[in-house]
This record gives sequence, C-alpha cells and structure tokens, in this order.
Amino acid sequence: MKNRPLFLIGVLAAALLGLVMIAKIPGAAAATTWVVDNDGVQCPMRDYSSINAALAVAGTGDTIMVCAGMYPEDVDITVMNLTLRGAQAGFPTGARMFMGASESTVQGLITVQAANVTIDGFSLTNSLTNLAQNNGILVKTAGNTAFITNNIISAVGSLTLASNAQGIYLENGPDDVRIVANDISKIQSFPSAKGIYIGDTTATNASQNVLISGNSITNITSGDRGAYGIQVNNRAGQPGLVISNNTIDTLTGLGSLGRGWAHAIGLEGDTLDVLVVGNNISNIFDLVPNPMFGPDAIAVFFEDNPSFGTARVNQNNFDVTPLVAYGIAVHPALIMAFPNSIVDGTCNWWGDRNGPGPMGPGAGAKVSSNVDFNPWLIARAPAGACVGGASAPAKVTGGGQIPGDDPLFSPLGDLLSVPALIPSLADPNAQATFGFVAKCCPATGNLEYNDHQADVRIKAQSIDGPVIRSQRPGDSCPTIPGSKHATIGGRATVISSTGTETEDFTVEVDDCGEPGTADRFGIKTETYSNGWPIPSTLTGGNIQIKN
Repeated sequence: MKNRPLFLIGVLAAALLGLVMIAKIPGAAAATTWVVDNDGVQCPMRDYSSINAALAVAGTGDTIMVCAGMYPEDVDITVMNLTLRGAQAGFPTGARMFMGASESTVQGLITVQAANVTIDGFSLTNSLTNLAQNNGILVKTAGNTAFITNNIISAVGSLTLASNAQGIYLENGPDDVRIVANDISKIQSFPSAKGIYIGDTTATNASQNVLISGNSITNITSGDRGAYGIQVNNRAGQPGLVISNNTIDTLTGLGSLGRGWAHAIGLEGDTLDVLVVGNNISNIFDLVPNPMFGPDAIAVFFEDNPSFGTARVNQNNFDVTPLVAYGIAVHPALIMAFPNSIVDGTCNWWGDRNGPGPMGPGAGAKVSSNVDFNPWLIARAPAGACVGGASAPAKVTGGGQIPGDDPLFSPLGDLLSVPALIPSLADPNAQATFGFVAKCCPATGNLEYNDHQADVRIKAQSIDGPVIRSQRPGDSCPTIPGSKHATIGGRATVISSTGTETEDFTVEVDDCGEPGTADRFGIKTETYSNGWPIPSTLTGGNIQIKN
C-alpha cells in the first residue's frame, strides 16, 4: 500500500508529459504572428526581411505582419487560414499615399492558392519591376473565402503589354471571395484591361457568392480592346454575385486599331440573381466609335448571359455622357434569344430627372430594350426619390388626422393639425413629428418634418410622385391584406443647427391597415436620415395610401 502513492505520482507525471508532447505537435500549436521588415528599421525585432521567408515557415492560422517598406518579390500563398497584414491594415485607402513611407509596398504579384486567406493594408504594383506582369492579386481555384481589403493597387501592366491586365483576378472558380474597400487604378494593357476580373472563358468551375463592394476603380485603359471597371466572364457561371457601392470612373478604350470599348460593369457570363446596387459610374469613353452603331460606352452591360432576366440593377448613379453612353444595355443577341427576359433596372439615376433616353422619355444616359427602367430616381442616389415616371392616380397622407382626412397646412405651408410621431434619430426615447400629403397626377402636396431632439426641420418645396406598390417580402407588413408601400420625393428646405440648405429628399411609408399602429415612415435627405433604410414604426398617427 505504501507504493500506491508513488504509482499515482508516476501516472500523473506521465499524463503531464503527454500533454506537453501534444502541445508540441505542429497541428495543435497555437497560431503564430511573424514580423517582416525589409531593413529592420521600422520593426527592429523582426523575424524575417522578406515576405517569402516568413511564408516558408508559416502554418495554418498564422499571421504575417509586414512593416512599412519596399518588398520587390512575387508572393505565393499556399497556407490555409493565413492573414497577411500590411502596415496600413484596417485603415481606409482614401487618406493614404500610394507607395508612401508608411506603406508596405509589394512590387510584384500576390497569388492566393489556399482557402480563407486575408490580404489587408498593402500598396501593390508591378509594372515598375516587371513590364510583362499583368496581374496585381491572383486568386486561384483553391482560394475560397479570400478576403482582400484596404489595399491600393496601382500601375499594373502597360499599354505595350500584349496580354490582358487585371488589378484583381479570380481564376476558374474560387467561391465566397470578398473584395472590399480597395483602391484600384492605372491598370493598362493593349488588349482588355480590367480593375477586377472574374474569369475566365474556359473555366469549368463556377465562382459562387462573390462580393465586390466599396471599391474605387479608376483610370483603366485599353489600347485596342475593352476597358472594364469590373468584368464577369466565368464560363461556368457566377451565381449569387453582389456588386455594391463601388465608384468606377474614367475608363477609356483607345481603339488604336479601331475596336475599343469601355464597360464599367460587364456581366458577360451567366450571373444568376446578380445584384448591382449603389454604384457610382462616370466618365466611360470609347474614343473610336463604330460609324454605324456609335460609341460602345456602357455602365452595366449584359452579354452571353442567359440569366440576365434575374438581374437587379438599382440605386446606381449613371453620370455618363447623356444620349451617348448607355446606363444599362443588353446585347442584341440576348434579346433575340430571350425576348421575354427583362432586367430590373428601376430606381437608378440616369443623369436627368426625366429619366433615360432615347428609348426612355428623358435626356439622360441611354437604355436598351429588355430593361425595366420605370420608375427612376429624380436625383442622384441615395437621396433621390424613385418616383420618376409616376403617372397613375394616387394619394398618400400621413399625420395625426382622422383616417381619410388630410393633415391641415396653413397657406404658408405650416402644419396645423396634430402630426404623426416616430422615434427621433438623436434619441429613441424622444420623438420626431411629421405630416404630409402627396397626390398624383399632376404631382402636388406638402410635407413638414421636425426632429426636435436632433434640431432638424424639413419643409418640402416641391413634391414628386407618389409611386405606390403592393407590399412584398422585405416590406413592413406583407402579410396584411391590402397593405401598401409608397415612395415620395422632391426638394426641401433642411434647417439645422449648422444652417439652412435646399436638398433632395425621399420619404418611404407603409400603410399596414387600421388602426395604423403598424404603419411606418422613413425620410432621407442629402445630409439627414431617420427611419432609413428600414422605415420606423409610428408611435402615434396614421398613414393612408390610396390609388
């Protein structure tokens, strides 16, 4: 019996030794952060002087922190769950200087060949070191769930480059890739040049659920083919694609041999259920127009895309040459093959409050057939109201009125009746008040809104719309029979503590039946919003929508 405690001690010691040995197994090791500094000045305690040296020892889940400096090397990432952090990781690109002293600048190609890789906070170029290099970041098939963010990618390719140049290239089907908040500029080649490219024409593996959002893509130039902000051309498809809130500016097809074009967003492969929303597109030029068909300059273009009828292209600003460049166009061959397919191109700004032309009634950007463009925004998004083209009789009222009666305004436009109430933007426990009436056709009405807590008052100068539609999924009360949604817009005086301005406004309201306790109201101007993008439930009052 006296030997038993010694036996137990031995067992415990063996167990502890086993735990220690398990902890040393590479697969069980904790993630490591490796520090890279090219000259050892910014980070004297560096582990390595090059990114590739750190990659040679990095394991799954590790982070490589790259200090500010120049790194003239091609980087090939084959480690899963790796995070590559530049000195500006987490910082937006807008206030940074490309290749500046505080930047981690990679002069070469970054290739991703493993899943769940993050690239954050770099400057990246390669035309300065390799005139034949045509990509900035290349994500191959294995690069699922790659996250590329806060990078400045500039000066990739040249006009003498004989192959296509791309800032970011997704090759042959990586899925769930997120390309967010990057600055991509000065991408050039003699054939097609692209800020972002999902390819390619020989792909056998679809790229699913890709997100391209919040990027700035500028100064893309092709010597004699296409200049693209974003081109989508994976032959196997790219279902679930979202292209949102990007700024695309200055695309030029030089047409040196007579065949140039410029497409800001080229959806030139199958894009089932694609969503193109909130993008700002300007200055797209085909410098050698076709003498028969005119310039091939298009903001959103559908070609070789049998699912184009499932596309939603909404809330975009097409600040392109009116009646010359297209806002949305569908290739004639697609129209012939799928005559009943229609792009949802509603609620876009076409550069003219009267909408697109010449197929549309306005003098804005052009639109092709097989695009539903009505209603359209009467001013630039996001403040512009989607009431352009409203022509159906309609009446929308809101306030503290008895159901069926309008709120009362004085001859000077002041609200006299008890207004409706919603929570204040400044304090949910406080209240903002409003009253309005809008009628069509012609469009007439009034609106007054007062957020007492935020010290903001909005008085309509003009009313456009309203546009009424039945409730649908995503609205406030789609299951209530007879419920409706209405949009109202116009110009208003916005009075706040900082001064008085004239701004575009949009009001979105839901009539969810009586007694009105579920009704909703939201308002947005160029400088203020409340109940946006989801309208707020009234804490008092009533909305009435009739057509």
